[in-house]
Amino acid sequence: MPKPAKTSQELPELTPLELNRIVRLPEAGRLCGLSEDSLRRNHSDKFIRLGPRAIGMRVGHALQLNKARTGA
Repeated sequence: MPKPAKTSQELPELTPLELNRIVRLPEAGRLCGLSEDSLRRNHSDKFIRLGPRAIGMRVGHALQLNKARTGA
C-alpha cells in the first residue's frame, strides 16, 4: 500500500540550526502564510537587516507565526 502524500501542513522536524536560518521576506511570507506587507506592518520586530536593502527573518519565527495563525 503506497504512503499517503504529505500535505503542506505536515512539516518534518527541523534541527535548531535549520530553525535559526535566516530567509528573505518573500520566503518568510510563504512559510507563515502572510503577505510581505502584513509581515512589515505587524511583525517588523522579528526582522533582521541583511544589507542596505535586504531584510530577512528566522525560519523558526516564521513557522511560529504560521502555527499561531492556524491555531495548531
